[in-house]
Amino acid sequence: MAVVQILAFLLAVLGIAKKFQLKFVEAVPIGTSLLVMLLYGLSFFRALSLSDYLAAAFLLFVLIRFIRASRDEKRNMLSFGKDCLTEGGALTALLMTAVVTICVGSKLVSWWDDYNFWATDVKSIYYLDGFAGKYTNVAPEFGDYPPATQMIKWWFLHFSPGQFKEGLMFGGYYFMMLSFLFPLLSFLQKKNPIKMLLGGAALWLFPAVAEAFWLDGCCADLIMAVIYGAFLTAVCEERREESLLYYGRQALYLMVLVLCKNTGILWAVFGLIFSFGYQLLKRRRTGEDLQGRKRVRRAFLIVSLLTLSAEGSWLLFCLMNRRVAKLTGTAIKMATGSMGIPEYQDTMAKAFLEAFVSWPLHRGKTPALDLSPLGLYLILLLVVALFYKFRIWNRKKAVYMGCFFGISGLVFYGFNLVSHLTIFAVETQYLEPFGMVSSIERYGAPFTIGGLYLLADTLLRNGQKNSDRKYRNAGAYICLAFVLLTTDYAGAYRAIWGYREKTDEILSEREEIVDQDARDFLNRIGAGTKKSPGRVLYLRDSSDVSWVRNTYISFEAAPVSVMYGNIDPQNTGAEDVAAAVREAHAGYLYVEELTGSGAFLSELLPDGSFEYGRLYQVTEEGESLFLKEPGQKTEGEQE
Repeated sequence: MAVVQILAFLLAVLGIAKKFQLKFVEAVPIGTSLLVMLLYGLSFFRALSLSDYLAAAFLLFVLIRFIRASRDEKRNMLSFGKDCLTEGGALTALLMTAVVTICVGSKLVSWWDDYNFWATDVKSIYYLDGFAGKYTNVAPEFGDYPPATQMIKWWFLHFSPGQFKEGLMFGGYYFMMLSFLFPLLSFLQKKNPIKMLLGGAALWLFPAVAEAFWLDGCCADLIMAVIYGAFLTAVCEERREESLLYYGRQALYLMVLVLCKNTGILWAVFGLIFSFGYQLLKRRRTGEDLQGRKRVRRAFLIVSLLTLSAEGSWLLFCLMNRRVAKLTGTAIKMATGSMGIPEYQDTMAKAFLEAFVSWPLHRGKTPALDLSPLGLYLILLLVVALFYKFRIWNRKKAVYMGCFFGISGLVFYGFNLVSHLTIFAVETQYLEPFGMVSSIERYGAPFTIGGLYLLADTLLRNGQKNSDRKYRNAGAYICLAFVLLTTDYAGAYRAIWGYREKTDEILSEREEIVDQDARDFLNRIGAGTKKSPGRVLYLRDSSDVSWVRNTYISFEAAPVSVMYGNIDPQNTGAEDVAAAVREAHAGYLYVEELTGSGAFLSELLPDGSFEYGRLYQVTEEGESLFLKEPGQKTEGEQE
């Protein structure tokens, strides 16, 4: 069904482009957003595979529509499709998607946060065909993390229905990132191989100017950044400012943005403030009448409500299924004053200041300039001033943009500092500037990459308006020079090809961490299949504590949800184990071979024959907890 899904997506994008008279690359992020929201809705019902039939139905609809069209309509459809797909920007986008997907086909999960959530969770979604139910999500400590990026990863993984392929997951991740950057290729109108090559290379290198975590992992921060940037450019779009496209695109982008990560709501608020201020500026400039102002306010309200509905739908699902993240709990404790803050805030604040002022945003050396967070912040403001000087923006627009970038940047970096002094206070890696700048670059990506996105789009579009062919590509050359002089080449190469050098090392590390006992456990629970027994409590000896191994096991076990515990048979009773099972909300128990006899657990079985290394199903009768063989009925159930 991969061909059907891809063809349906391409035709949907072409339909959007024709409906709103857009270029193919401008319609791609709209199509991606619609796909995310469709898959998000299906995931609640564990019906993601239904998208195959929906794609087939859509193709059938298009075919019938084409057959029933008049000769002129058919000619127009075919002509539009041919012209749309053969533009330089469209060809570059299609080739980039194919090349990147092929190049990352052997990429393996290696980054800690991917093991913790981003890869483990999407593996569960892949096997379950949607979201896990109550107390069965595979990454319990990150339960309320939203799933927008997971949807496109699943879409790519679905192209291999019989086997979970990590490379396809990365292909989906990079496609989602690129799809929101593709509009920057709209200036490539003609099939010029050199310009197409330079444009594609610059697009891939662009995020590496200010954010490095996307190069090795597949977390949501960069995706939020490019969506935020695409939203800012959509607000500043001068064409059809009262149309469905203008407000519909804003609503779609913000809905996907808030479903990328918990912090997405913060950037959505920044986006709504930006949109409201921009509309106010426009109304004052054009002297819009009362009816027009009411229409704008109504549209803005609808965009806001749709954004909140997307956020609310996920929060309601998490509430109903008791999904909460560790950091969410920490934030609640902080707000209620029940969290103890370590006594090294001064050191943390000093590290933040040093990292912000003088440490480069990425770790790879550049040919010319390693930008610090402060340096990039000042460059954004400088470019706004230059846009005014060279009459790209008028005075009012330049002042508004400068104020927005200046104030929103200060507010975000202020939030970031407070977060490190409170929620992240126990994260000691942030006590050094090296660790702190990594956090600043990652969580600040929507501000840095989003801001650069808007400025680049403005420069590129302004160049296309220039009647003098000599200066028409000046904006593109300026953008290209900035990227080539400030980006992390080593990281960008590692992301797409250089990662292969460490593939054997990654596999060896997994073999070493996931020991034989853990592999026996994984075989017992049926890990990596579409049948999940639910949540399992996995107990080991108290001398064998390893949260790193637990995280790796959880990735291998998905879609089975695993909780972990360590016990000492000499000091632990059956009631302690029963309490641990209840606290974990586990439906199954697995106890690894322990030192000493397992007789203390025999009272939990009707026949008193407990064995280590076996999977037991948990059942409760009244206030008592019992263990049984999976599928076996207890005496109470038989009666």
